[in-house]
Amino acid sequence: MDSAQIISNGEKARTGKEVKDKVGELLEALQKDELILGFEVEVSHSHQGYGYDKQFKCDFVVKTVDSKFILIRASNSYRSDRAKIPFYDFLGIQQFSSFSGDIVASILLFPDGEEENTTFISTRKKVQDGYFFSPATHWLTFSELNEFFANYCSEVEDLMDEAEETGESELHPPLALYQRSFSDELAQVEEKTGSYYGKSGNKFERFLVEELNEPNNLSAYQANEKACFEYDTVLDSVVSELPIEKQHIQLLEATDTITKLKNGGSPKTDIHLRVYLSPKEFHIANISVKNTIATRVSCHDYQAKDFVRVIAPDDSDFRNLVEIFQEAGSWKEFNSLTSEKGLVLDTDEVLNPYMEKIIQWAVTGQHDADYLIDEKIQLANFILTRNADSGACKMQSAKSYIEELKAAIGKGRGAPFSWTYPSKRRGQRIQLKMPISLPQD
Repeated sequence: MDSAQIISNGEKARTGKEVKDKVGELLEALQKDELILGFEVEVSHSHQGYGYDKQFKCDFVVKTVDSKFILIRASNSYRSDRAKIPFYDFLGIQQFSSFSGDIVASILLFPDGEEENTTFISTRKKVQDGYFFSPATHWLTFSELNEFFANYCSEVEDLMDEAEETGESELHPPLALYQRSFSDELAQVEEKTGSYYGKSGNKFERFLVEELNEPNNLSAYQANEKACFEYDTVLDSVVSELPIEKQHIQLLEATDTITKLKNGGSPKTDIHLRVYLSPKEFHIANISVKNTIATRVSCHDYQAKDFVRVIAPDDSDFRNLVEIFQEAGSWKEFNSLTSEKGLVLDTDEVLNPYMEKIIQWAVTGQHDADYLIDEKIQLANFILTRNADSGACKMQSAKSYIEELKAAIGKGRGAPFSWTYPSKRRGQRIQLKMPISLPQD
């Protein structure tokens, strides 16, 4: 090894350490702001059933606010022969750790300079195209990791802001006809604190996953017995929409652990459900869950550049409109800014031709090929709405919900959405809120 190579390797080692130090600082800041529950550094895990506790290594294990996990393994640079080591570690933790069923991202992290490494770029493209297998769900540079957590934090803060709008009240008919419902679970909670509200959405999703995975519920459903209210609501819709015969269902498998989008945001799917008709034949229901008392809920939170990238990259008027709206934060300020800039933009003429595409993106996650990692799981095809006041639920296909929203196009500026900005991020992002028709008793 010559001196030049020694210097090069030394520089890479320093770069790798600097990246790890920066990640540690970033995670400490997130924990201080209560945007993550915590994180561990230089974590080792054993293989289930074996005593050796250093079988699998991870540089950082992050616990999110909804008790899911993000794995981060940092590398000085990309080399195909060395990549097999973190691959082995990721696979081991994903399959054999105590939290293997709750991992939403496995990040292989590189310094920013790797963006100029053609081997890294080409291999990452092969992973995205499904040609190259990688247990790392995300291949990111440090700058991309910053963006990943910026999107994650924006989403968490939105949920915190909306949390107190969600409440629960006493058990209502027809829920009382059932042996179990989510309202029963929450009725046991006496003090409805902010923490209670913040967790109620996640509690509902986890309750539903547990009930969908319960074999006795399927037996009761097929026998027309009223076991679990929400279970029946979901299955009635699935059986009708797919369509399938309920007596042909052999097994249900549900999870609320959905891989994060490439940019760190959550997919529209909250619950991934597989309905098995035989060991090798199954149908998929990807459910977007809305557990709320609000008649409008936040459904989309992106930068103007993402609206352009996904919706109309070649339309200069559309680009101007979303960029100016992001700067303005409201239609009133939008009018003032366009006037100051000497621009004439007819909102209806610019937006309405693209509104169906925007609706599809906001409801199901369609059209965003750059950020999707697994379309079969991340694109929602059902919407489950729960009235958090009465406990009433309804589920419908995403397609039918999109048709309802399309009927409002042209009936107001930016309709069917309310256009605004997320809390504390005026001038940085655009937030869309969509109308929700709450089910009644």
